[in-house]
Amino acid sequence: MFGKFAALFFAILLSSGCSSLSPVEMAPEQVQERISEGEIIRVGDTVKLTTRDGEIHEFEVTAVTPEQIVGENIDIAIDDIVAVETREFSAGKTTALAGGAVLMWAIIVAVALGGTLAL
Repeated sequence: MFGKFAALFFAILLSSGCSSLSPVEMAPEQVQERISEGEIIRVGDTVKLTTRDGEIHEFEVTAVTPEQIVGENIDIAIDDIVAVETREFSAGKTTALAGGAVLMWAIIVAVALGGTLAL
């Protein structure tokens, strides 16, 4: 039972990975041009878009056309976008998280078994 729980815990941990939203630092006109050219946003990306009306939309992109970005139940005209953040995977954060989780798991096992952990 304990081993199955541990395997499930690590599978979930490692499959989730670590990512963060990174802003695209450009003037709105440049952002719009680069999106239209397919340089910034691609199908499958998770994006956070700010539109001219100040609304913020975060979603996974299902299509990109020269005129709009499309997600499930949402489409945003490229001309309305003033800021973009894209989600990027971080191998360093994932490695640190996994290493910390392994260390924590070792401590939990040691305590549960009544022993001490020799570091």
